[in-house]
Amino acid sequence: MSHTTFINDVVVTDIGALSAAIEELKSNGVRCDLLENATPRAYYQSQSGMGQAPYVLQLKDSRYDVGFYYDESKKGYQARADLFAGEVNKQVGDFCSTDDYKDHDRGSMGKLYKLYAVHAATRKAIQQGYTVRRINKDDGSVQLRVMAA
Repeated sequence: MSHTTFINDVVVTDIGALSAAIEELKSNGVRCDLLENATPRAYYQSQSGMGQAPYVLQLKDSRYDVGFYYDESKKGYQARADLFAGEVNKQVGDFCSTDDYKDHDRGSMGKLYKLYAVHAATRKAIQQGYTVRRINKDDGSVQLRVMAA
């Protein structure tokens, strides 16, 4: 049965970095868009916890989307999605090789979160006057070299 999953571990505080991550996903073949003030699609049309969100990652090759809802206590946006049948994972995730549901939920958006972290760190370093060199490794990891300008 479908349910709304709240993914609390990653808090999105830089919408510009989220937008850049989504643009990179698009350039890698993921058909998606970042919508504002929309309702993410879930298994049920009026699914609990999935009302209108300030930002929605619309996944065009999935029946479900990801909503980003502001969490005042964390001063940022928390992701909520219906992870039924791995549809979100197929678009933006990396399944973890663990039975821990917490890791599974976080891993279901692993590609998105990795790109968000890369863009957020890069943007912050540039704002502080540094130059950043990005190195994409063969194993899929990313190394950022931050240097004084």
